[in-house]
Amino acid sequence: MTKLFETIDSIPNDTLAQVIVNSNNYTWNFFALKIILTRLKLKLSMYNDDNEVLAGCCDELRNLLKKSVNVPNSQTDLKQILSLVSNIQDT
Repeated sequence: MTKLFETIDSIPNDTLAQVIVNSNNYTWNFFALKIILTRLKLKLSMYNDDNEVLAGCCDELRNLLKKSVNVPNSQTDLKQILSLVSNIQDT
């Protein structure tokens, strides 16, 4: 489990920001993730993509992923996010 937490912690903010801003472009299985992504996207738009707010949003998303690591639908969504990390690093 610690390894998985380290993996979640290693997801770059750029990737999480992409997930938040473009959340409608993906299919999410975990309902709590859908809700937090909608809220974080709204928060970012309200604060005009402020870097400090963006970092806080990324931390909130990481925390949700860690807390829900044992939820099957969350695991599916985490795999999707991790695939984005490898896709971004490949470009």
